Amino acid sequence: MPAFYELKYLNLSQTGLNKGFRRPSIICAGGEKVDGVWQERNPKVYKPLFFFLISRCNPASANITMMVRKTVLLIFVCTLLLIRLPHPCTAEEKDIDIPVIKAKSHYELGYKQGEMFKPYYRGLFFLSGAIFGKLVNESMVRKHLDVLKSRYPEFLERLRGLGDSLGFNLSKTLKISLALSSISAGCTITAVNGNVTKNGERYLSWNLDLPYIYKLLFSRYLRPPPMVICDIEGKYRYVEVSSLPSIFGFGLLNEKGLSCVYAMVIPNDIGDGLTPLELNHLAMEGCKDINEVRNVYENNERESGHVSIHTAFGLTANLNALWSDSSGRQMLVEYNHSKVVFVYGDILASTNHYQYLYNESFTSEFMIGSKMRLERAYQLLENYTGNIDDDFFTKILTRDHKNSLPIGDGTDICRHGLTYGTVCCVIIKPDSYEVLYSPGHPCRFGFRLIDLSEVAEKP
Repeated sequence: MPAFYELKYLNLSQTGLNKGFRRPSIICAGGEKVDGVWQERNPKVYKPLFFFLISRCNPASANITMMVRKTVLLIFVCTLLLIRLPHPCTAEEKDIDIPVIKAKSHYELGYKQGEMFKPYYRGLFFLSGAIFGKLVNESMVRKHLDVLKSRYPEFLERLRGLGDSLGFNLSKTLKISLALSSISAGCTITAVNGNVTKNGERYLSWNLDLPYIYKLLFSRYLRPPPMVICDIEGKYRYVEVSSLPSIFGFGLLNEKGLSCVYAMVIPNDIGDGLTPLELNHLAMEGCKDINEVRNVYENNERESGHVSIHTAFGLTANLNALWSDSSGRQMLVEYNHSKVVFVYGDILASTNHYQYLYNESFTSEFMIGSKMRLERAYQLLENYTGNIDDDFFTKILTRDHKNSLPIGDGTDICRHGLTYGTVCCVIIKPDSYEVLYSPGHPCRFGFRLIDLSEVAEKP
């Protein structure tokens, strides 16, 4: 059985760490029994796009010619996608309508999503097939089908509907869904409640850091912003971000005011279960507060650490999550297959390493950058306690460049690498059902206000 941990408030001056920062510290409330084999993994250092593609290929069969062909193909397909996409949006645009998809079943939702975003889905399916080919392990796909049948059959029906609308079978749709999770990511997320803000409102922020090519999915090339409201009969409505809902979309906010943001983390054990994206959808459509979210993590097997095409230390290798509900309670979730930790506090932040689940090594550039971004985020949140508002997030935190060290592109909250950086930023205001959205680097593009009142619970 997994081990669960409860975290209470402690001043870090009591622990000897980061004196002056009001952050939680761990108190173990249960034992630990690890199923499977523990295995430490070396953190992956970010690479230019060319080497990113090479790292996804079988070295026994790959050659330089094939790599060049796949790189050229990637650029060609992305160019085609850009040509057929609408003109780029600007931060001054207003009155942006977020599409609402109403469905009587998960199958119908998936089918309608496929119809609405068909050009993007088909282009992506072609691109993924060309790049990954037969590298996706078919046995892993069959195994995950069994997991979904037992744990989340509704999501399987959503994928079935999506596949039917695009003319793909269920196995291929699931294969692409899993393959997309190999994208490298490195985000900075924060959450604060009304006890520490100037206006008494809750805020969650998410600097989404990816290879720039994935701006196609999350960022400035789409108009309107890549968000859609999912309204399934008998389930809570929620807004999902990404131009490819279900197979590569994150639920941000539901009608009960439950909200969340994510940051990739490298797991340290191996096991089958629901992926982070599936856990996200399960919670968004069925939970009204963080207690119910906690039950989702505790009562389901959690996929972790598979050395495969869909969990190769990528965006959904595992995800640290910050959850906030309408009562003002907030929770950081860190987990792997065998353990899960829940942290509660007025001020929470996370980057790309575990703070509480186990002790990380900070010897690599990747881990050093993650730690520096985390400490900088907490420093800003602490310094501005009582004065945190829209301006703090849009003009200070999300565009911060204070670290700026010559050791790579991973040290600042607003990241500017050559091939990798902040592709967009989302600031969620759950109490007013609004989102501040930046379609690129926050320091350059600014923010637009998006009204999500359609998500709110109807009287």
